[in-house]
Amino acid sequence: MSDQPPPPAGDAATAEKPAKGPNKLILPIVVVLMTVVGGLVGLQIIGPNVIAARAAKVAGLEPKDGKEGGEPGEGKGDGAEKGPMFKITNLIVNPAGSQGSRFLMVSVAVETPDGKVQEDLQAREPQIRDVVIALLEKQTMEGLAVPGARDSIKALLADTISAIVGHKSRLKVFLPQFVVQ
Repeated sequence: MSDQPPPPAGDAATAEKPAKGPNKLILPIVVVLMTVVGGLVGLQIIGPNVIAARAAKVAGLEPKDGKEGGEPGEGKGDGAEKGPMFKITNLIVNPAGSQGSRFLMVSVAVETPDGKVQEDLQAREPQIRDVVIALLEKQTMEGLAVPGARDSIKALLADTISAIVGHKSRLKVFLPQFVVQ
């Protein structure tokens, strides 16, 4: 057997116990807490900034000097100051071929370069309203359902309205309300 005598019985109680490992619940709790904190930071801080940047990009507002946002007159445009908006709201028309069973409700906004153009648009509002209704009545339900239909309608309206007021360049037209029912 071995040459060493067995240790005395009193020494076993005082012998060094193996070190206890960390509590097994700490790691999952830390992971859950960090996930919740990260989600809250994303929802409250990062998310709104990302959404605002995307909305500005879609609206045609480019950030200037790397900063978020931008002014309406800056970005893709010609750099000129933008003037007031001319608006025609809540136009309701029956598209071609719908036999009155379907309708299109639309609002039209025209960005004007200055007050003079807006005054010209105001003076010709009944004529512009009539032309907008006539152009929209010619659209079919199938044509309105095609992707990009709004863009082609905006371009058609911009050309027509610019010609009515005699503006040398194409005015920018927006359709803030466009409901097909």
